[in-house]
Amino acid sequence: MSPTQAVATASTTIAMALAHVLVTGAFQQPASPAVNPAQEPPIRTGAASVPNCELHGPLIRIPSRSAREGVQVRVSAPVTARYPEGAPIVVHSASAPSVDRVGGGCLSRRGFVEVAFQCSGNRDARFAQCSEALADVLAFATGRIRSMENKSIEGYTGTIKVQTTNVGMVGWSGGGNRAVLTMARYGDRFPGVKWYASWESPMLSSIDTGTGSIFQLNPYYDRATGTVDFARLRYSPEMPLWVWPIQALPRDPAWPRGGLYLDGDGNGTFNKDKDYGFWAVYDSPTAGQPRKAFYFPAIVREARDRNVFGPMWPPHIATVEEVEERARSQDALRYVRDAVRRLPHLAVLVFESEAGHVTADASHAIAQVNAWLDAGARWVRFNPDAHYVESVIGKSSARGVQNPAGQRLDRSGIANLLEPEEANGGPSDAQGVAAAVSELADRTHRSNWTPALTGVLVR
Repeated sequence: MSPTQAVATASTTIAMALAHVLVTGAFQQPASPAVNPAQEPPIRTGAASVPNCELHGPLIRIPSRSAREGVQVRVSAPVTARYPEGAPIVVHSASAPSVDRVGGGCLSRRGFVEVAFQCSGNRDARFAQCSEALADVLAFATGRIRSMENKSIEGYTGTIKVQTTNVGMVGWSGGGNRAVLTMARYGDRFPGVKWYASWESPMLSSIDTGTGSIFQLNPYYDRATGTVDFARLRYSPEMPLWVWPIQALPRDPAWPRGGLYLDGDGNGTFNKDKDYGFWAVYDSPTAGQPRKAFYFPAIVREARDRNVFGPMWPPHIATVEEVEERARSQDALRYVRDAVRRLPHLAVLVFESEAGHVTADASHAIAQVNAWLDAGARWVRFNPDAHYVESVIGKSSARGVQNPAGQRLDRSGIANLLEPEEANGGPSDAQGVAAAVSELADRTHRSNWTPALTGVLVR
C-alpha cells in the first residue's frame, strides 16, 4: 500500500494498525475559534491494505482472570486440515481484537484452525486485560486449559484433527506489540507456542516517532541516519492535538489546543503544508485522571531540553516522567528479551512491505528483527521465503526477496529486502502474511530450520 492509500476511518483495519484509543472526555479549554484548516491533520481516505477475513465457527468462552464472564473466542476450522496428521493452529492478535473478523489471509482456507478473541474492560484497563486474555487464549490453543464448557479446542473443530503441537500467532500491526508483551509477561502459561509472525508492527512505539506517518512524510527526518532535525521543534498553542487513531477531528471548539511540530519555514506559526506536526495518543496517565497527550518519549525529552513550552508545561501534555512510565509498561521492544527467555524455542518471522501501513520507513522492522537476534531467539527471519510467496500468489514475484534467517538488518540494505507491493508485482499484505504463516507452520511440521529453502515444504 502506498502512503496515499491510507485509511482514515474508525474501522477495525485502522484500529489494527494503531493502538486503540477511544477519544472521549477531552481536556476542556475555553471555547476557541474554529480550527484553521491549515492546522488540521492531513487525512486522506483510500482502500484498506489488508482486507478483513470473516471467521465462521463456534463462539465459546474460556476462563480468564481478565474477565469474570470469561473471554469470548471464535474457533474457525478448515474444511480440510493442512496435514494428514491434522491442522496447525494460528491465533490472531490485533490492536482491536474481534471474534468476527481478522486482518487477512483467510488462513482456514490453507488448512489452519484460526482462533480469534474479544477482550473486555474499560478503556484504561483494556491494554493490560487484552494482554492477559490473549495469554489465556494461547493456553487454550496449546491444550493447557479447557473452555468453560470443559472442552478442549478439538471439541470445537468437528471432524478436523487439531495439532496443538504446532501453534503460532500473528501480530497484526499494534497487535504485534501486544503479542510480544504477552509472551514476555505470561509466556509460562503457553510454553507450547512454536512460532510468531509479525505484520508491520510499530515496535519502536505505537506513537509517532518522527519518521513520518502514512498521511504525511516528515521532510526533516533523515532516513540514511535515522535522525530527526529537532532544532526545528516548536510548540503551537493554537494547533489542535493530532491524535491516533483518527476517531475524532479537531473541529470542536473545546478540542484541546496546543501541539508539538517541526517548524519548516521558521516563521513560528504552524501550517501543516509547510511544517510537520507530531501525532500523539490521548490517554490517562492512570485510571481516573484527566487525559493527556502522550508524545514519543524522545520528542518530549527534546521539548524539555529545548524549553519549547516556555515557563509553564501545558497541563494537557504528558511530562517526560509520564511518557517514560507509559513506555516502560507498553513499549514492546524492550521486552523482546523476556519473551525469548520464556519461549526459548520460538521461531520469528517479520513481514514488511515497501510502503508500510504505519510509516514509509522500515525502522520498526529493523529494530524488531535485530532485537530478536540480539535476544538469542531460536530462528529469526525477515520476510517469508521466496518459494512460499510464489506459491501463495501463484506466480513469480517481481523481485524474489530471499533473505536467509539469522541476518541482521541495517538502513543501507533494507530497501532490497522489503517485499514489493502488489501493484509492483509482489504479494498483497494478506498474501505475504499467509506465506509467512505457512512457512512457519510447515517448518515446525517438518522440523526444518535451515536459513533458506529450496522449495515449499508442504503442498
